[in-house]
Amino acid sequence: MKAKRIALIPVLFLFIQMTQAQGTSADFVPTDKQKDWGFAIAPYVMFAAQSTDVGGEKIRSSFNDLSSITNSGFQLIGAVRYKKWTALVDGTFAHLGYDDSSEVLNIDLKIVQTILDLRLGYNVYENFQFDEDEVLKGWSLNVNAGTKYWRNDLGIGYKLGIGDTIITEGNIDEIQRWWDLMIGVNFRFVLSKKVLLGVSASSGGFGIGKSNDFSYDFTYSNSFLVSDLIMINAGFRNFRYNRTDGAGETELETTVNVLGPLIGVTFKL
Repeated sequence: MKAKRIALIPVLFLFIQMTQAQGTSADFVPTDKQKDWGFAIAPYVMFAAQSTDVGGEKIRSSFNDLSSITNSGFQLIGAVRYKKWTALVDGTFAHLGYDDSSEVLNIDLKIVQTILDLRLGYNVYENFQFDEDEVLKGWSLNVNAGTKYWRNDLGIGYKLGIGDTIITEGNIDEIQRWWDLMIGVNFRFVLSKKVLLGVSASSGGFGIGKSNDFSYDFTYSNSFLVSDLIMINAGFRNFRYNRTDGAGETELETTVNVLGPLIGVTFKL
């Protein structure tokens, strides 16, 4: 049983952190004097817990479990708006590590992970109402499409032996990468001149090439305008996907579900 769990270690690590991108938004609060161009940058973090069903095994991890294997990393969104068009880049970089030593087996696992979500969106409807330079109410619907790039650089060093007697040792290096087609919608509800509520949902993969068989991403966020240049974002996100790797006897089906609160800050330029 322990050998089976050891075999699942690289799979577990590959599917833990890759699901934490696209957690918040770089929204633009509309005003009656809104310029044609707008720019925003938004660092954020998601306090995620996850469940993974892989190869007949069920793995459950809390936020503490996930954060304990993360050595360094960052998550950042950059957005550019031109009239009703929006271009967005959502990036995640993480360096993960795990060292498990026993009297018989030593394992040193390292993963460098990169995720880029590229979207182009268009406001198909909006009815914001203004009164004396203040946004009173209104909502908008934005549709978007793009692609998400995943890359995981995996390195495993292992040594099996008893005492000074080494039975076997070596290193395994592997790179996993693929692209997912993504389509989605984003609703924005302006409750006052300082409060913006956002709900977004997207799906993708569709089994194209090496992509996920299917995935969906749901985010609820509240944005609070601190000043003309700064917003605080807080909300909740749920992400789930299914994918199949290999074929025949080596086929491996994986289902990952991630959910948790998120927080970030948006700087508008």
